[in-house]
Amino acid sequence: MIMIKRILLLGLIGVTVHLFGQVISSELYIYPKGQEAYTGGEVQFYKDFHQILIDKKLKPCENKSEFYYLKVLVNENSTVNYVKEETDTEMETKNKCAHDLSLEVLEHMDRWNPVIVDGVKKKAVSSFFIFPDALFGNYKEAYVPEVYPASFESLPGGINKFREEVAKRIDLRGFEWKSAFKLVVIFVVERDGRINDIKLEQSSGIEEFDNRIIEGIKSVRKKWTPGKINGVPVRYRFRLPLNFGPPQ
Repeated sequence: MIMIKRILLLGLIGVTVHLFGQVISSELYIYPKGQEAYTGGEVQFYKDFHQILIDKKLKPCENKSEFYYLKVLVNENSTVNYVKEETDTEMETKNKCAHDLSLEVLEHMDRWNPVIVDGVKKKAVSSFFIFPDALFGNYKEAYVPEVYPASFESLPGGINKFREEVAKRIDLRGFEWKSAFKLVVIFVVERDGRINDIKLEQSSGIEEFDNRIIEGIKSVRKKWTPGKINGVPVRYRFRLPLNFGPPQ
């Protein structure tokens, strides 16, 4: 029997991000309620984004359906870096105009705030949906994107039912562990409701164990309802935490 002891060490591993191609590991935070990554919140962020597009005379995307999920790292000194994830490659390629506009505008945005933890400034990650068609001539005051996440409605019970279906299909014979642990699966819900690009956020440390989890998810054939931004179906990256209880 394989002892999955290395899984229990995942909580001690730092977060890895890619900043303009440079890989760094660091202790990162997310913004709690009451703190904003950008002064004025999302409304001011998109207002400034729109104004920079106009002031810099940037050109709209030919494909009006393009969008990009922009992720940034706000540093302690209020500077900001673009965070490039390994799983972003396909989205970046298919939405090159939205991606390039996001990075060009980002260089001119200067209202960033680090997160405050116990009175100390810390670096933190924030993200924004960039839908260029809504930020040029179609921009409206106080705009924020209407984001509807992908959902699993093929079976009664939604995402909880999906978890149950996944649990039934993961073959864990030949493995054992001593304590409960959690793994997070990331996949893309395509515009037609299929799921694709299934990966683990962090490996369990045992390739065969990881593969069985991925195969279990692939075997659930029911389709999802795709995510939408401003009413347009989009490829939506979904995070699915899976909890593995202690042995009975």
